[in-house]
Amino acid sequence: MSKMAELAYDIEQLFIEGLTEKNIAKTLDIPVEDVYSWLAQHNIIEDEDAELEAFNMDEVDGPYYGA
Repeated sequence: MSKMAELAYDIEQLFIEGLTEKNIAKTLDIPVEDVYSWLAQHNIIEDEDAELEAFNMDEVDGPYYGA
């Protein structure tokens, strides 16, 4: 099996196991954008850009719980 096929298989299996995109990226030591891209290509997530924006906003500002 090629390296790309192995990586695709690993992403799929980790996603099935319930890992988040960020945790999959950490586990496989790849950029999270690659995980989002693979999931979008296989129609697992609807909008890759929207997912990345949500991810980036959480990293910068953190969740707002109200005050």
